[in-house]
Amino acid sequence: MEVSVAEEEESEDVKSDSTFYSCHVCGDNWLSVREDEDEGDSRVTFVHQMGMSPVLKRIAFLQRDDLLQDTAVDKWEYYFDDEEIEENTWQEKLLNRRKILKSICTN
Repeated sequence: MEVSVAEEEESEDVKSDSTFYSCHVCGDNWLSVREDEDEGDSRVTFVHQMGMSPVLKRIAFLQRDDLLQDTAVDKWEYYFDDEEIEENTWQEKLLNRRKILKSICTN
């Protein structure tokens, strides 16, 4: 998967930052937003949206100094719009989304 990354400029008093990703293979775009919490934890939210379609979102809760890897994440939450859903359901919706986007990109 080829991914382009566009980062926001950081200020001196950073409590959060965001990065926009775009996949050149399947056409998917997503935004990641990291928010630091006072007790040394971070929350990273990944948001996928296609037009006005419902939003696919997942949230990682981790220690601020950890690298964002599945093994470093304390807890994941998965959402379809504002409704919390199971991980398997979320993965299926993401896979279907990427199939649609890839078919649009190849036609």
